[in-house]
This record gives sequence, C-alpha cells and structure tokens, in this order.
Amino acid sequence: MSQESTIRRGVRNARYAAIPNHVFEDSRLSMEARWLLSYLLSKPDNWTVVIGDIIKKGNCGRDKARKMIAELVEHGYAEREQQRADGKFGSSVLVIFDEPRDAQSSENAGGSESVAFLPQTDLPATALPSPVLPSPVKSALSNNSGLENTDCQNPREGGREARQEGARADGDEPEESPAAIERAFWRLVKNWPDFDGMPKEPAKAPWFALSRDERREALERMAEWKAALKRQRKSYVPAPSTYLREKLWQDIPAAPAKPEGPKLAASYGKLWMSEALADLLRKPYGQVAGLTAFERTMVETGRATAEGLMREKIRKAGWPLANTMMERARERKGYPCRAELLPLAEGFHQAQRTGELFAAWKREFHRRGWPFPGETPEWVYFPPVAEGWEGDPDGAVRTAIDDFAERLREVRGDDDAA
Repeated sequence: MSQESTIRRGVRNARYAAIPNHVFEDSRLSMEARWLLSYLLSKPDNWTVVIGDIIKKGNCGRDKARKMIAELVEHGYAEREQQRADGKFGSSVLVIFDEPRDAQSSENAGGSESVAFLPQTDLPATALPSPVLPSPVKSALSNNSGLENTDCQNPREGGREARQEGARADGDEPEESPAAIERAFWRLVKNWPDFDGMPKEPAKAPWFALSRDERREALERMAEWKAALKRQRKSYVPAPSTYLREKLWQDIPAAPAKPEGPKLAASYGKLWMSEALADLLRKPYGQVAGLTAFERTMVETGRATAEGLMREKIRKAGWPLANTMMERARERKGYPCRAELLPLAEGFHQAQRTGELFAAWKREFHRRGWPFPGETPEWVYFPPVAEGWEGDPDGAVRTAIDDFAERLREVRGDDDAA
C-alpha cells in the first residue's frame, strides 16, 4: 500500500474548527444533516441558529432546512431550550451538541454508550468517553440574529412573524416603532421640492401626530396630490408640515376619467349614426376640388349651375369621416366609433325605410347638403323626434337634429357645428 499522503492539508490558521470525527461518520444522519451539524459546530459558542442562515448557506429550501434540524433533534445532536427572563418564559433557542444527548437514539445506533465508539481511524481509541456530558453550545445574541428566524421562537407564543400574522388575521396590525415611523417620514419628504432649506422639526411633529392609517394614506397619495397640483398649474407647493397638518391628501380633486377606446359599431345602428351625425354637424373640412373644364362648359351651356356642382362636390368630399363610414356600410362593414358618444346614442329611435319619418330624414340630409346612406337595412336609427311629429315630420326632424347638436356641444366642448 502506498504511503504517499492522499489528504493534503494547508497551513493551519485561525479559521478552522476542531470537530469530532464521529460527527461525519454517524450513519444515522443523512449527508445533509452531517453538513449542518459540522457547519453549526464550526461557529462561535454564542451563535444563534437561524433558519434563514441555513437556507442561505445550504442553498436549500425552508422544508429541507427544517428536515435537517429535525434529524439533529431526533438523534440527540440538538434540542430546544426554553429561555427565561425575569421569571418569565422567553423565546426558545436551538442548542447544538458535538455528542448526542438522547440515550434512546444511542441504543438504536447499536447499544454503544457514545457515537464516539464508531470507527474513526485505522486504530480507533479504546478509552470510554468522559461520563460527564459535554457542555452545550452557548446560546446568546450573535452577529446572525438579524436574519429571518421563524423556527427557534417561543413555541407557546410563536415567533415575531407568527404573532404579526396572527394579529393581521384578527384585524389588527403590528405596532410601529418610533424608528419605523421616522424612516417613513424621511421617505415622504425625500424628494419634496425645496425641502432641503426648510426646517425639519415643524414637519416631523405633525407626522408623528397622525394615526397609523393616516400616515399610510399620506404616503400612498402623495404622488397623486402632486399630480393634482400640476394639473391645476400651481406654482407653489405647500411645505410638508402644511400637507400633514391640514391633511391635504384628503382634498385631492378627482382626475379626469380617461376616455374609453373606440367601439366597433354596426352600420346604421345607434352609435354609428351618432358618430356620422357628429361629423356632419361640423363645417365641411375635406379637400374639395374646383370645377373642371368640362363642368365649366356645362355651366356655360346652361346644363348645370356652378352652385349645384360645388354642392355635390362638397357632399362627396366635405366630410371624409362620414363619407368613409357610408362607403364601409355599403360593404356591410361596421366602423370604430367613439365611446363618449354612447350617452347621446342611447335615445335614438328606429325609422322604417319605407316610412314617412325616414323620408323626412332623407329630405333634411339633402337640404343640408349632407351625404345620405344609399342602400340601408329595413330599419335605421336616428335621433328621437318629439311625439306628434306626424303633423310636421320635416319640422320634427330639424328639431331633433338641433337638439342632438346642442347635446353634442356639451360633449365635444366646441361650437364647430353647421
């Protein structure tokens, strides 16, 4: 057998730990549990076992970490110890041992008095281990106490996280510390305009005077409040003390609602006709060509009038939107119309294609020089006319268009109507 060393160690320094060999050779423990035990035994005596630290260092999940801890507890390498302070129960901590404390587990391992009897070298020591149980690793606050810890708390009261979850389940929130309230204050004023030159204490006092819900609302609605000031074109931003003392976030005016996107409307339906009429009520805005040489000849020979020819040109090109809608309608296609016109379209009534009221609508369109739909379905929607229109259908239709134009001005906010 070769005598050449197959395990080569570097120069010893202060960063190493002395751990009994049987820790690595106890076959009752999984490899993961042996790693955890050796990792914890390499720590200082005042190390606090924190599950978050195990998850991070072991690159494992919470369930895996808990399973490893359970193995150490089952075989006597760890046990939970209840702390007391001033005669009261405190939190529980996990105490780690370099030899198992559980005699039952030792018997199950083969009847030996200590796992130290397990083979460790080619020439294992024959001396019995000391009858005095080893001192446990001391448990105290340490440099890892700030890590997440949910397993090693008072089992009767639960950990801090569990108590907070319980409080939330009961409808209460965990109390805020003065330090947390102050940190929230600095988040509030961090980017406040011109706050660098303002005195701080006058703003801090009303912040602490608010309730917890008011502080939360003041933070959450601050950006909305500043946006409202910007919409109002305010050149002066009140100081944080004024914002807090007068609770200005409660007086934020409602932001204008964003208009809905266009809706595809069926040809000759309520919304479709509302959009078409809204376009026709504008002054002609399309590009209208002048008279051609042929058309001028027609005027000169008396076969047409210049006014009549230009009127026809305007009807075909003066309102591009309405003309496009009617072209698509001839192809049985709908058109995307503005949703803001829906309230105007709700009251539209049907007129039968062969009826007297439909004929009155057609005459009014021609009188105004508007394009009128060609082939239409049996029923077409128009603005509502007053009852008793039978005596004067043309007058009733003109009144209906005027009423629609008035309501449209309120929606559109302009006077661009024919």
